[in-house]
Amino acid sequence: MAETNSIANLFDIKDPHIKIEDKVEKKPYKGQIAKVIFGTLSYPFKACPSCGVVNHSTQDMIKHGFVNTTIHLSNIRSQPVLLKLKKQRYHCKHCGATPTVTTSLVDFGCFIAIDNKRYIALELAEEQSMKLISKHLVVSDYTVSCVLKKTGKSLSPHDQSLPEHIGIDEFKSVKSVTESMSCILMDTENGTLMDILRDRKQAAIRDYFMRFSYEARQRVKSITMDMYRPYYQFLKGIFPNAEIIIDRFHLVQHLNCSLNKERVRVMKLIKTSRPTDYRKLKQLWKLILKNREELDFNNYQSHRLFDGLVTEKMIVNYMVSIDDRFEKVYRLINDLKTDIALHNFKHFEKDIEETRKYSLPRQVRTTIQTLQYYLPSIENSLKYTLSNGVLEGTNNKIKNIKRSGYGYRNFDNLRYRILITQKLTVKANKKIRPLLFEEEERAMKDAA
Repeated sequence: MAETNSIANLFDIKDPHIKIEDKVEKKPYKGQIAKVIFGTLSYPFKACPSCGVVNHSTQDMIKHGFVNTTIHLSNIRSQPVLLKLKKQRYHCKHCGATPTVTTSLVDFGCFIAIDNKRYIALELAEEQSMKLISKHLVVSDYTVSCVLKKTGKSLSPHDQSLPEHIGIDEFKSVKSVTESMSCILMDTENGTLMDILRDRKQAAIRDYFMRFSYEARQRVKSITMDMYRPYYQFLKGIFPNAEIIIDRFHLVQHLNCSLNKERVRVMKLIKTSRPTDYRKLKQLWKLILKNREELDFNNYQSHRLFDGLVTEKMIVNYMVSIDDRFEKVYRLINDLKTDIALHNFKHFEKDIEETRKYSLPRQVRTTIQTLQYYLPSIENSLKYTLSNGVLEGTNNKIKNIKRSGYGYRNFDNLRYRILITQKLTVKANKKIRPLLFEEEERAMKDAA
C-alpha cells in the first residue's frame, strides 16, 4: 500500500477513486520504451448522465465491465510514463446507456494528462520549435498545436481597461499579413505585453482602440513610439490626453545613420587617392559611431593600421580630420547625442537651431528637419524615463521564435506563441523607474 501511495504522489495522482497497483512494467511506445503503471477507476454514479434518473440501487444502474485506457502522465529523463487505467462502466436500466466514469486527471475524451499539457505549455514559452517539443515530450505535433491554441486563447487580453503608458511598434510578421508587418503593444511602465495586432495600418489600430470606452482612452497619459509619421498624427486623436514620446534609441539610431552615410561618402572620395585611410574608415566604423564621451583616451595600444601606440580617442580624431565636412558633421551629431544622454532639451534645441547658420550634407539636413518636426515629442523623450526598450527586446525574441521554428505561416499561431512566451511564466517583480528623469536623479542623490 505504501508503494502505491508513493507512485500516486510521485506522479501527482490526486483522484481518490483511482487505485494504483503495485507493479511497474516497460513497454514500447512511439518508438521508445515507456514505463507503465496500472490502476483502476471506480465509483458509483449519483445519477445517469444520459437520462438523469437518480441511482438509488441496482434497480437503476449496474456495473457493466471496464473500459481500458492509456494515459500519458509525464516523462522521466525523456522516457514516457503511462498509466494503464481500467475505468468502470455502468449500464442504466432505464435508458440503456452505458456511461463510463471520468477522472480529473485528464480532460474528457483526452489521453494526455492535464499536468503533461501544462508542461508542454511551459516548453512553448521557450525559444524552440514545436517539432522539437513534440519529440522531447513524446507527443504528437497535433497535441502541441492544440495546447498552443488553447493556452494562447486563455492568455489573450479580455479586459476593457488600458494602461496609462502605452508603447507601440511594428515587427516583421507572416506573409499572409498585409505588407508582412504587424503591430505590438506594451505597457511601457512595467514592461508587460498588452496585445499583438495583425495589421499595423491606421484603420486596424483605430478599430482596436475604439473598442475601449472614451473614458478609458482619456486615462492614457503617454504613447511611446518611433518616428513613424503615420502613427504620429492619428494617435493624438484616439488618446486626447496622451503625450507622444519618441523612443530615445530611435533618435540616436537616426543620428548615427546620418553620420555613417557621411563616413561612406568620405570613403568613396579617398578610395584610390588614400587607400590606407580608406581601410581605416572602413574597418574602424564602430569607433566613429561610438559616443564621443565613451571613447578611451587613457589606454595606449598598438594597431596594425597606425604607427606607434594610439588610444581610441586619437584614432577617431585622425579619421574625422581626413575631411573638413566630415569633422563638422561628427561634431554636430555627437553634440546632439550628448544632449540626449544628459536629457538636456534646451541644449538639444539650441544645437538644432545652430545648424541653420551653416550648410550641411543633404542627408544630415534631412535628419535635422525630421528632428525639428518631432521637437515637442523629443522634449517629452528627454523629460520622461519611459522608452520602448523592453518592446525592442520583445521584437528580438519574436525573431528568435520565428527562426527556431523555421518561420510561421499562420499569424494566430505566431501570436499565441508570443503571448505564451511573454505572459505564461511568472517574472520577478521589476522595480519601476520614476516617471521623470528629475525624480530619478533626485532619488539617486538621496540614496548616495
